[in-house]
Amino acid sequence: MPQLVALTALALAHLFDYTSFLVLVSRHGLAAEANPIVVRIAQTAGIPGLTIAKLATVAFAATLMLIILPRRPKLAMALVLFGVAAGLLGGLSNIASF
Repeated sequence: MPQLVALTALALAHLFDYTSFLVLVSRHGLAAEANPIVVRIAQTAGIPGLTIAKLATVAFAATLMLIILPRRPKLAMALVLFGVAAGLLGGLSNIASF
């Protein structure tokens, strides 16, 4: 059960980051995005490519957490906590730029 809560928090944090990014870009253009990796992916692959990259990154973190969990539960939860924090920070920085 804690794993489900952790994975849900991870997904929601990155959904917040992604949707706030879309609003930011629609209002101010791609130049308003602070993350150069996100800018580069959006420039080369467009929003569909960025969406796939975001989904793949979150899926990788979730899978890694589930693989690590049986042997190193604290490390697995720390990984998810880091992922949630990254998603929230990204979303909050997007909102700050509105």
